Amino acid sequence: MPDVGAHERELAMEALDAHRRDGRLERGEHASRCAAAARATTRAQLDALFRDLPEPHPAYPSAAHAVPAPRPEPVGTPGAPDLPELVAPAGAAIARHAGLISLLTPAVAAVLFAISGGRFPWVFVLVPVVLATVAYISYRNQQ
Repeated sequence: MPDVGAHERELAMEALDAHRRDGRLERGEHASRCAAAARATTRAQLDALFRDLPEPHPAYPSAAHAVPAPRPEPVGTPGAPDLPELVAPAGAAIARHAGLISLLTPAVAAVLFAISGGRFPWVFVLVPVVLATVAYISYRNQQ
């Protein structure tokens, strides 16, 4: 079975996206199949993702046609699966910026406290709430 590259995997994920939009795949199933497509190394592994689905299936380029120029692969966390951003866009964005969010949260609380003239000291309760939420989302996103 021929080996597949990033282009074929992307074509498979685009076809899976179409099935998700058409309502044939639930969110979890879509995420699972996209993750499997991202790890696929052969055409047979990609084709197996579409056995129980109607068209559209990925339109792979034939070997006789021009091979697309290789694109640099994104550098991810070692040992973490390379999942497409569309699997968890909000969680991934929060996890990516967790440090900045954690740094700015106390500063924002202090500014809100100062603007209110000290009338709302409970705004500082939001600091640990925001930090705990960001930590939870980052942890969940790493698994």
